[in-house]
Amino acid sequence: MANTKNSQAAKIRKQIIAWLQDEQQIEVVSETKFPGIRGIRAVKLRQMLGDQGYVASVVMGAVSAAPSIDHRIKKATLRPREVYYYFVADAAVKPAPATLAAQTAPTPAAPVAATLAPVVSAKAVGGLAGTAAFADLQATAQQLTQELDALLTAAQEQAPLSEPELAFLTDVSTAITKQGELLQNFSTQERINQLRQQ
Repeated sequence: MANTKNSQAAKIRKQIIAWLQDEQQIEVVSETKFPGIRGIRAVKLRQMLGDQGYVASVVMGAVSAAPSIDHRIKKATLRPREVYYYFVADAAVKPAPATLAAQTAPTPAAPVAATLAPVVSAKAVGGLAGTAAFADLQATAQQLTQELDALLTAAQEQAPLSEPELAFLTDVSTAITKQGELLQNFSTQERINQLRQQ
């Protein structure tokens, strides 16, 4: 069952990447907050995947975990409930090994930690986003995202679930996703602010 879930998650990521590179599907996220970034809103992505026949719980886990597994997939948060996914082609240096590791063993802690540090330090981001504590917080958030994906995999194997269990999964998924989005949004904004000062 876990292999089926991983296979579906890999197909979902592949489909997400295809859509994020399709000029007909993507839209401007925000010229003021995220200049030059075009993507697809998370709600729309989940709906599109649902229309393709994927189960909601699989979609939720695969979409949430996609950026931590393939680092070409990024998230931009306009508001807590308005999240966009976008694709960065030149971030394709390390995703292949991470993706392969994720498909065979769904806890690629080392590759994720290894690719997190450059995101913060490669451009020598100053301020809070440039601290080791912030990098540690990002790594912890990535680990939580992976654990959530593992929990959703376990939930899929336990189905059908009770209403309290489904409510718990929904609440935990929302909280972890929001936390990751807040961190990524702050880090991105710090880099944009730094560009303005150059």
